Amino acid sequence: MPYQPIDCRLYDYIEIACMRHYDLQIKLLSGENIIGQAQTTRVAQKEEFLLIKVNSTIQEIRLDKISTLKALNNGAEFEKVTIASLPE
Repeated sequence: MPYQPIDCRLYDYIEIACMRHYDLQIKLLSGENIIGQAQTTRVAQKEEFLLIKVNSTIQEIRLDKISTLKALNNGAEFEKVTIASLPE
């Protein structure tokens, strides 16, 4: 599936999570849940990725595969953000 850039205002939440190294619960469009600490973003071959530390391993998650981000830290600047709707 070709990469579909996410809305810029939603990208801001990902940047905040990375700057603050928030613990996140990420729900993917596939239905999979991932819990880990946001690290940074990167671009590779015109696709954008969130790098998240799960246990001691860094995982790359393509941004257009994310359904929701939920910040698990007390006092986080956001609670839950919908990036993309789940397919019906």
